[in-house]
Amino acid sequence: MKRSFKILIVFILAILLAGVGYWQFVKKGVLKDIVQTAVKKQTESLYYIHYDSSYIDEVKGDATFYKVVLQSDSLQEKLYTNDTSVSSTIFNVRIEQVNIRGANIPSFLQKSKIEADIIEIIRPVITIIKTGKDEPIKLTGADSLALYDRITGKFKSIQAKEIRIVDATIAFANGKKAPHTTLQDVSVTLKNFKIDSTHNYDNLVSYFIKDVVATVKIVSVNNEKNDKVLEFDNVQYNAPGKFLSIGRIFQKNNSRVLLEFRNNSVKGISTNDFIVNKKIKADSLSSDGGVLTLSRNKSTGNKKGAIEIDNEFFDEALIRNIRISNTTVQLYNKAKPQEAPLILKNLKFNASGIQNIYDGTNLKKLIASSNWNLGGNGLSWVTSDNVYRITVGPFLIDKEKSSVRINQVAVTPLLSEAAFVKTLKIQKDRFEGIIKNIVIIGTDVQALLDGGNITAETISIEPNLKVFNDRTVPFDKASKVGKYPHQQIVKLETPMYIKKLLIKNGYVSYKERGALSKQVGNVFFTNVNGTVTNVTNMKDRISVNNIMVLQANTKFMGIADINTTWRLPLNTTNGAFTASGTSGPFDASKLSAITEPLGIASIKKGTVDGLTFNLEGTDTKATGKSALLYHNLKVALLKGNSDSTKDLKKRGLLSFVANILIKDQNPSNGVTRVAKIDHTRDITKSFFNLLWKSIFDGAKKTVAGKNDY
Repeated sequence: MKRSFKILIVFILAILLAGVGYWQFVKKGVLKDIVQTAVKKQTESLYYIHYDSSYIDEVKGDATFYKVVLQSDSLQEKLYTNDTSVSSTIFNVRIEQVNIRGANIPSFLQKSKIEADIIEIIRPVITIIKTGKDEPIKLTGADSLALYDRITGKFKSIQAKEIRIVDATIAFANGKKAPHTTLQDVSVTLKNFKIDSTHNYDNLVSYFIKDVVATVKIVSVNNEKNDKVLEFDNVQYNAPGKFLSIGRIFQKNNSRVLLEFRNNSVKGISTNDFIVNKKIKADSLSSDGGVLTLSRNKSTGNKKGAIEIDNEFFDEALIRNIRISNTTVQLYNKAKPQEAPLILKNLKFNASGIQNIYDGTNLKKLIASSNWNLGGNGLSWVTSDNVYRITVGPFLIDKEKSSVRINQVAVTPLLSEAAFVKTLKIQKDRFEGIIKNIVIIGTDVQALLDGGNITAETISIEPNLKVFNDRTVPFDKASKVGKYPHQQIVKLETPMYIKKLLIKNGYVSYKERGALSKQVGNVFFTNVNGTVTNVTNMKDRISVNNIMVLQANTKFMGIADINTTWRLPLNTTNGAFTASGTSGPFDASKLSAITEPLGIASIKKGTVDGLTFNLEGTDTKATGKSALLYHNLKVALLKGNSDSTKDLKKRGLLSFVANILIKDQNPSNGVTRVAKIDHTRDITKSFFNLLWKSIFDGAKKTVAGKNDY
């Protein structure tokens, strides 16, 4: 009995060993057959799957598949033979290795369900080819169930505690064209994955909304229509953490860099809108900045044109807060693409409560109702005639506070005075200046963005302006009628209203090389302080108040205090204006610095005790009166030299006669002489020339002893 029992045991063991050996021999084939049959059947024989080899441990529930390929030769063949009947999406998948850990092998063999602890997909290369018409994919409920059936076959469910995709490459293409979008070095971790009849397509996508953590080294998007390339480097998408970070965003069009931002982060992102609706909705966006190219597009009804920002990759965006640092902006003119751009350096932008960004939006809509501030080093450009360089900045624009602050605006000549004169055929002023500490309060920043309107409660400036003219050059015979300051303001294309302009601690210099003396005289004003009110060209503003008023005080030539008031009607049809002023006492001999080169006369001694004047003017003349008070006046008349390096010579006899004819004081004998001014304008000369000549005519009459009043 014992011997028979032993024989039975040995026989059973032999059968078991034979069974195990047989199973080890055939199990890979059985499994491979199940997988291949399922794919073929559920894709209606369009796709097949194969792999080179595998390892299976049914006890531990582990399996490894090597060199897995999923593709459709029939669809691929139709695509490459230009078969127009093909209108579908072709998937080509090549996977270096698939690892399954903790799988329920019996359930898989029974085709009831797929269960595993970990599914790891190593270095897959996935190419997704869209064929036929370029139409959006719309999935219905029936489509979702069909997709579920295609994915799962007859399995009731597929679930895994964790799915890992390591070092994947994913490419999207249209037809036979090169891929338009490529993702390289993709790594994805997905927890607690389950798909069944209640977890269809929509819920499959929900994993990317709630549970996916993914990183991508490089995302490249090529816009086939305009050859623009968009690249994202070092991307991390974290659905549970609701954030998206991108090491670098780079976009170019041909050789021009449109965008390059580094260290970008979107926090509080709505993953549902991001994945499903192709929208960006988030709490905040931050970036260390870089380079941004914008373009000004002149559109109908907008003379200056809107500033546009390219947005061809997301349909809509809503980000409540934005912080962008250290960005260089290049602003191109769309009408003149070859023209050098304006460049703004070191821009810093902060915004909150930003409205929706729609596809193709322009910059003014992007920030229409948000609270934001923008600061930067400013910008610099050369004028079209290559005579001046204009520099603006640094600056800070604060929409919430309705303010703008600009450290300075500078106009720098590119030619010296001598070189500038050599370029002239007729007389022309050479300008040089810098306006510092520009502060604009109560400005409507939105109106500026919407239509280019400049409005402000107050603007304060500290100007330093220099003008040079060489009278040895033939003068310009063109009429300057209609070019008074208030007439020029009304003609400006940009709508403007400045309630009050404050001038602080200014400096104004006018240098002129005399036609006869060949010498240079400099008339200058220091400590210029004043206000200009109601600076506008808006018809509705002018209908309420049509007078622009300038009130200023200054130090003339460093020797005399001057106060002046101008009243300038903005609705004038003939250039009407009024001007009045007073001067304090000063040493008259100090005026020789300008009377010698510009008037061929020297004031040897004398004291000016005061000056008052009142003028009314038009485009053609100025009338009024002036009173010059002085004493102990002595003059010398001079004659010029052909050589500007030589001193002027005194004309002795004429000087003697002049001192006999002029009155050396006013008042004299208890009578104060008041001169009547009636000066006809030289229409080839400026507004300031008319003022100066009118006051000078009154002074000459007073010195000559005339008493018109």
